[in-house]
Parts: sequence; structure tokens; C-alpha cells
Amino acid sequence: MILFNFLLAFGLSVNSVTINGVKWGSETVYRTVFDIREGQRIDILTLRSVLKKAYRTEYFSDLAVKGIIKENCIDLIFDIKENPRLREISFQGNKKVKSKKIVDTLDIHKGIPLSPATLFRWKHFIEEMYRDKGYYGTKVEIKVGEVDEKGFADATVSIHEGKKARIKKIEFVGNHEIPDTKLKKAMKTKEKKWPFRSGKLEDEKFQEDLDRIVDYYRDHGFLEARVDSFKIDTRDKEIYIKIFVFEGQKYRLGRLDFQGNSLFSSDFLKKLVKLKEGDVFSQKKLDESLANIAGLYGDSGYIYVNILPEQHVREDSILDLTLHVFENHRVRVRKIDIEGNTKTLDEVIRREIDLLPGEYFSRQKVIKSQRDLYYLNYFENIAVDFRPTEDSSLIDLVFKVKEKYTGTVGLGASYSKLDGLSFYFQIQQPNFLGRGEIIGALVEYGGSRRNFQFNFTEPWLFGRKQSLGLELYHLTHYLPDYDEKRVGGSISYSRVVFNDYWRFSTTYQLERTEVYNIDETLLESPYFKSWSEAGPLLSSSITFGIKRDTRDRSFNATKGSITSYTIELSGGPLMGDVHFHKHNFQRVNLFPFKEKFISVFSIKGGYVGGLYKPDSVPFYERFFLGDIGYYGLRGYELRSVGPIEDGVNIGGRLYFIFTFEERYRISETMYLLAFFDAGNSWQKYHDLRPFIVKKGVGIGFRMEMPMLGIIGFDLGYGIDNDGGKWVPHIQFGTQF
Repeated sequence: MILFNFLLAFGLSVNSVTINGVKWGSETVYRTVFDIREGQRIDILTLRSVLKKAYRTEYFSDLAVKGIIKENCIDLIFDIKENPRLREISFQGNKKVKSKKIVDTLDIHKGIPLSPATLFRWKHFIEEMYRDKGYYGTKVEIKVGEVDEKGFADATVSIHEGKKARIKKIEFVGNHEIPDTKLKKAMKTKEKKWPFRSGKLEDEKFQEDLDRIVDYYRDHGFLEARVDSFKIDTRDKEIYIKIFVFEGQKYRLGRLDFQGNSLFSSDFLKKLVKLKEGDVFSQKKLDESLANIAGLYGDSGYIYVNILPEQHVREDSILDLTLHVFENHRVRVRKIDIEGNTKTLDEVIRREIDLLPGEYFSRQKVIKSQRDLYYLNYFENIAVDFRPTEDSSLIDLVFKVKEKYTGTVGLGASYSKLDGLSFYFQIQQPNFLGRGEIIGALVEYGGSRRNFQFNFTEPWLFGRKQSLGLELYHLTHYLPDYDEKRVGGSISYSRVVFNDYWRFSTTYQLERTEVYNIDETLLESPYFKSWSEAGPLLSSSITFGIKRDTRDRSFNATKGSITSYTIELSGGPLMGDVHFHKHNFQRVNLFPFKEKFISVFSIKGGYVGGLYKPDSVPFYERFFLGDIGYYGLRGYELRSVGPIEDGVNIGGRLYFIFTFEERYRISETMYLLAFFDAGNSWQKYHDLRPFIVKKGVGIGFRMEMPMLGIIGFDLGYGIDNDGGKWVPHIQFGTQF
């Protein structure tokens, strides 16, 4: 054998290949498995690779090779022992997991080799399936029957199902400084607590929890902490877990120094470090500090900066830290490529990117560009890749986008005894022809409906961050207490001011409003009666607005804020029949928490007053709260909240709404929510009672669907609605 290996080490030409021991399989197939041809030159490494490959096919339970050397040639002889192949498989004792699921998941089929490795995999996988379902102590035994003359055999899988168990108790041994309660909070594996926690034990999650425990210790100064071992006991239907830990010494930060930094001073860099002298050392804070420093360099074009921390223990519990900064060289952007856009034109994407070819790279500008592209609401995902070039001082940027359907289309018919048969067609497209232009149209025709609406907006007028919009409409609204018909149009202009987060807008609107079919109860109020007798009214108004929006996207945002203020002037020098001034203010803050949870706080308020006298404000311009929308107050019906005079809600001249929502992001296009709303509207300033408001709580969801836009449902409980009342709210449409 030594001589055989020695000669083969220099390579020999294969004279012949013989396979001995073939009983059931095909010699032709086996020759393909070995893949050695006559005349081929082989050496010892090639032969070892062939044997390993042959074993991995699991055709063979034993395999040996011999060689007869003649001059510079070799005759290879493979002695094989074949594994039987599966004819049929049967299962016994499995009630909780179906046989078909096991067969389909493991891809068990007739003819598969029944090697010991295959049987072991089946056994291990079935036991894992039961553990994933919470059944512990499951035993699996696989027996192979007699092999027939063709090499086939039956396999019988006997399953002794364990008991469904849940975690009763998790305790720690060796923890003297950190109590069990805090270590448990660091884990995702939890004890059973009905109805919130199932107490299910998942092996993969539990193994990750062991790392989380160590990370928790290191974030609280215990740099030497480790998990030594753990013990899992199953007693009947209860699981008891013991985790043995070693805490070690608790360290505090001593001196903090920098070396190698020339672009920024050490004093300036220290401001970015979240650890101060005397603080308990935290690995998490150190990692965040390194990211902050790397981000600072990245904003200046030093993307290859490297920061290496050096720790030195001084005394028993003092840790000195030196951060070695390797700045490397500054990098420019050579070119920017766009990939993945099949509809949106390159220029629409490029104009939202703050970086230009030839500029020094800036991480902050890349993040800002991603935010601006997400805010367009044209894309499901936006990724940025960095591609090095032959010149290390240059890189290429690639913005990879995944488009989504951005428009909504509606076509249908409706029938009622009052209105008869009506047909409608509606379209909203915020990315018309991929140019970023916004277009919308509505046509509705029926017995008493003649509705028409058209709007168009150019968001980049003359190639600048300014927009021009036009709208024409003839619309009938059927409200709970009256109907109104609005005919008119508007022209609007907006532009970015200060920076990309701020936008100034102005709109001129000319509108003819007619109110009819007023509920007889309302006509008992002199206020409503006087306006109903006034007939159709012409309003000429101009609105100015300023808005700051820092959200990362327009729908299902994860962070940021909105601040806006608008003032509308109707009549007066603009003429018309309606004379008033209206103000609206809004502030929204979003705070992310634990990845998928978003806390949203919103406060809004407004005031409307007559130019000449308070009663010069028509009732349809006043503030009626309720339902959803800008003046929404969930838990209350549409337009049901406002000041009452003579038993009639006349609408408020000032209002206030506070909202808190806790959102759970299921995906980029859907979230669940729980809410608390509080608000009211009042007739006069001295009637204002900010703490005497209508309150509502409830749950709901929002979903963005192709072709349909934003769909939402809220179930609100009006705490002050007739002593408490559940009210459903439905949102159907789009949001741009």
C-alpha cells in the first residue's frame, strides 16, 4: 500500500476500471459516479476526491479501491457494497404530525438509498419537528426490512410521541450582580404566562438567547461574563431550565484616548463617544460610538476609515480605552448607476439624489437620498451598493430600486331608489408615464349624480424643486344631515424652502357651493335656516401653507415628524359671497421602539373666523369632528362632535384633537394599531375647555394594496358617546 501511494503520488495513466460487487444497481451509473475514464491521468489527490464524492451519493455502505500497476499505467479495481433502496415507507404512532408532511418535507421517494446517514437525518428531523410543536421526549426508531432480489426494502418509522410541554421556570445559577428578572428580559425565550406567552421552547431561539445573556452582561460592565452550561428538565408537561453563568469583574471606564486622528481633534471625537470617564463600561455604547465616528468620517468622504479599540485594565475594575483611528484616504464618487426601474425614468430618480459624480462621498447625503426616494412612494425597496474601482480614490454608487404599483383604478356601478343607476370611473396615478407627474380623474354619471374631477401636478417645474398643480371639479357630497354640490377649480404652487424638509405652498380656489336636502331638525336652528335660504354661494379664496416633513416615507413611516400651518383667506379683497379666515396647525412625532413598534403622537387644532362678523362663516366651513380623516375623532360618527345650540350641532369655530397611536409594522405595506383620541370643537374662545373633551380608544389596521391604495379599518369605543358606544370606521382610497 505504501508503494501504491508512493507511485500514485507522481500520477499514473488509467489502463482499466473494474467495479466489483454490483448486485442491484447499474454499473453504468456507478461508472458515472466514479467519473474515471481509461487513459485519464490520476494522482492520489484525485483518487481521494473521487472516493469522497462516491460516498456522498449514499449508494454505497462500503467502498474500497485497489490498483495493479503495470509500467506507467494502473488498473483500478473498486470493491463496493451497495445500500438498499426504498420501496415503501410506513409510519406508526404519529398522531400530531401527518405522514404526508414528513414525506414531503424530507422529499422521501421510491428508490432513495437507505444509507445510515439518510436514516439518521430522518430521525433527527422528525424529532425536531415535534420539538418545534412543543412535544418533548419524542423517540423515533427506523427499521429497514428484508432486501429483495432487486435491492429494494421497506422502511418502517416508529414514533413514540412525547408530551406537549411548556416552560414553567427559567432560573440562573452564578449570577450575583444581575438578578434573574433582568436576565430573563434579555431573552426571547419566555416562561409560560397565559394568555400572552406560550412558553414554547425553540432550540434555535434559545441558543441565540445564550448569546443575548452574554451581550447583556457586557453592556453592563461584565466583560468576562460567559454562559458555562445549561440544563433542561422535562417533568410531565412542564419544562425547567437552569442556566449557569460566570459574571467576572465589573469594569468602569478610565482614560479615553485617540491615536492616529488628524482630520478631527481628539476633543471633538470624544463628544461622539457615549461613554464618559467613570461610567460603567458598555459594549453596546462602545459599538454605537464607533459607528458615530465612522459616520462622521464617512460624511467627509473617508469611507475606508478603520477604528480599532485597545483595552487596558488598570487596577481591578478600571478599563482604559484607546481608539486607534486609521483614516486612510478621501474618496470621490466616479459615477452613479440606477438599477431595477422598469417604469420610472432615470431622471426622476436622479433628481432626488443629493450626491453628484465628482463630489466627495457623503454617507449623510446617501441616507438623505434614500429617504427622499422612499418618500416618493414609488418603490418597495431601495438599496445602495458601493463598487470599488481600479483607482482606490474613486467609487461607483448603485441605487437598486424595486418598483411597486403606485396608482389606483376604480370602475363600477351602483343603484339606489333615491339616485337610480349610477356608473363611475376613477383613476389616481402619482407617477404618470414614469415621469413623476401626478394625474387623477373621476367621472360618475347617474340619475342624480353628475360628478367630474380632474387634477394634474407637475412636481418638478422647470427642473427645480417646485410644483404646479391644477384641479377642476363638479362634485356632489351626501352627508348625514344635508347634501352639497361643489363646482370649481384651483391652481396651486409649492416650492422647497430652507432645505428639502421644508415646503411652502399657495393655492387659489374659485368655488360655487350649493347646500340642499337639509334635515328638518337643522332648519329649526336660525343659524342653519339663514344659510339654507341664501342659495348657492360663490367663494374666492387663497391659502398659504408651510410644512416641515422629516418622515422616512409617506406611508408606514418609522421615524420623523410633521409640522404644518395653513391660513386660508376667503372673500374680502378677493370678492365672492363668503368671507372668512381659517387657520390649521398640526404636529406629528414618530418614535421607533424595538424595530417594529412605532409610537405616534399627534396634536392638531384650528380656528375659523368671519372677516366682518362671526356669523359670516357658513356652517359647511366650520369644524365638525368625528369618524376618520383630518378632522377625525374615532369612536364617534361622522361630523357628530361640535357645539350644540337649540339641540343642533352647529359646528365649531375652533377645535383641538390629540391622538396617540401604537403601531406594529407587519411589513412595509401593512401595520396594526391601537389608538387613543381626544378632542372637541367650540363656538367661542371663552367656551374652550382643553381638558373637557370627547375621548375614544380602539384598534385597527392600515394596508397599502396595488390598484386600491390605502385600506384601513378602525373599531373605536367612544367613551363619551352616549355613555359609551362602539363605532366602526372604514378607510378606502389612496394617499399621496
